[in-house]
Amino acid sequence: MTADEPREIRLAEDDLPEPGQISVVQIRHHRVGIMRVADDIHALADRCPHRGAPLCSAGEIVTEIERLADGTLQLGQEGALIRCPWHKWDFETATGRCPADAHMRVRRYAVRREGGDIIVSLDSPGKVDGPAQ
Repeated sequence: MTADEPREIRLAEDDLPEPGQISVVQIRHHRVGIMRVADDIHALADRCPHRGAPLCSAGEIVTEIERLADGTLQLGQEGALIRCPWHKWDFETATGRCPADAHMRVRRYAVRREGGDIIVSLDSPGKVDGPAQ
């Protein structure tokens, strides 16, 4: 790896995955999963923090089931979680957080829109928990 290698990748809107799908790109030596939830684009490391599984390249997008205060169940936002292929741990695609263990978190990458393209960068997205607009 050299200092002049790009720290970001530009993707045309048409090249983005459909909701419920994952595209994996390489930026330097980092494998990054690109996901779409509704109109929001998220980028996560292709590595489960639990045991190092290939989270994005072998995991699947799933929908959370939420328990309401009255005990009934309802579906959460469609495709808002990615499930690890090895131990079935779920992680929020928007934040990288694991709903079952607050200490587990997948690394997120910065995503921004520029014209008709999406730019995914190795830079930290900061503390913003929301998606790229």
